Amino acid sequence: MFGYMKAEPILTLKPDSSVDEAVQILVTATEGAQPVRWLEFRSAILLCVTVTTEPNSGAFYVLNRKRGVWLWIDFEGEAYGGYSVSDFDLLVHEYDFLSLVERPGLLRAGSGWILEPGKPAEMALNA
Repeated sequence: MFGYMKAEPILTLKPDSSVDEAVQILVTATEGAQPVRWLEFRSAILLCVTVTTEPNSGAFYVLNRKRGVWLWIDFEGEAYGGYSVSDFDLLVHEYDFLSLVERPGLLRAGSGWILEPGKPAEMALNA
């Protein structure tokens, strides 16, 4: 389902932004989409946000806490309208996505990543 993935920086925060401020800045930038799943790590925060009236409108974002940068997680796939909470749960439980989120510097790989169920994340060969 997920396959090829890239992370695109979309927002840079002030160095002293709290987690609550960082999330509010993302909510504002996404025109009010609300967090429906939230996982915190020492180096990153992973959010799934959706438009309240459209449960299949979700998008995934990672905050690189060290750099203070929100990354939009973009999958080359067929979910043009967005993702659901169950898609988020599938990504977290069946794919090796969290190994990348826990080390958000890896997400900056220009060539992107390949995610397949039950397999380690693999850096893509071409950009």
